[in-house]
Amino acid sequence: MKKEKNSGILLILFCLLLPYLLTVLISGRKACPLSRQIDLEEYIPILAAAHINWEYEKEAIKAQTVIERTNLFSKNDSDEAMKEIYHAAEYLKKKKMKGEQLKQFRQVQKAAAETKGKVVVFQNEIKELPYHPLSKGKTRSGQEVLGEEFDYIASVETPKDIDSPLYVEGCYFSIKELEKKIKESYPAFSMATETGIEIGKTDSAGYVMEIRIGNQVFQGEQIKELLDLPSSCFSVQTSQDQVRFLCQGIGHGMGMSQYTAQSLALEGKDYEQILKYFFPDMQIQEK
Repeated sequence: MKKEKNSGILLILFCLLLPYLLTVLISGRKACPLSRQIDLEEYIPILAAAHINWEYEKEAIKAQTVIERTNLFSKNDSDEAMKEIYHAAEYLKKKKMKGEQLKQFRQVQKAAAETKGKVVVFQNEIKELPYHPLSKGKTRSGQEVLGEEFDYIASVETPKDIDSPLYVEGCYFSIKELEKKIKESYPAFSMATETGIEIGKTDSAGYVMEIRIGNQVFQGEQIKELLDLPSSCFSVQTSQDQVRFLCQGIGHGMGMSQYTAQSLALEGKDYEQILKYFFPDMQIQEK
């Protein structure tokens, strides 16, 4: 217990010092004296940089920074927030930024600075905002997927996503490989049944809600995670000893599609218009 407590303290200390360490890395020590007060606002570019393509237009990145800020403030559990920041920081550390990457990261910092204090609210309450890299061509309804509590997450058309070169991906497994992967998490699972594989239910955006494989029924997102599929929007074809999952889009499909956000930015839309497109029932406010 004491060891876990000490690990938790170290994690929090690391996260508190992280903006200082990154600023020293990028701009030099003189730009960031140790006596300077640190606040949550300084973590926003770290989170945004870990979750969006750095080559995207500035307005698309600004939309992402507002989402990251909203999500950070929506977490009442500070340990959960700090863990998310830690994972984002680990991602940046692995990039070993220099040259063009440092220049791109500064753009993310500027995007966060230019949206400072901005959050998205629903009926004056901060709600967690989902996002994903690429939709099926239509985002999913939060109410339909998660229930009434998430009715603020609208389903909107995203036809530009279909143009992405990453829109469709085929994932192939042998029957034995498929069974082995699922049994790692579900030991009682077996493919030795006449049922085979059958999609039972999809939502209005085309994502799989329920699928029977062998002797068990799974949620689409469960199978996505178990098999490391790009999306839970898929069809299934079985041929002899091989199974193909033909997936459309990347991610869970709810909230802001980053690819469409980029397309809207290229059309001249600003970050507020982008966020309003994906979250039409919500408002942007100062925190």
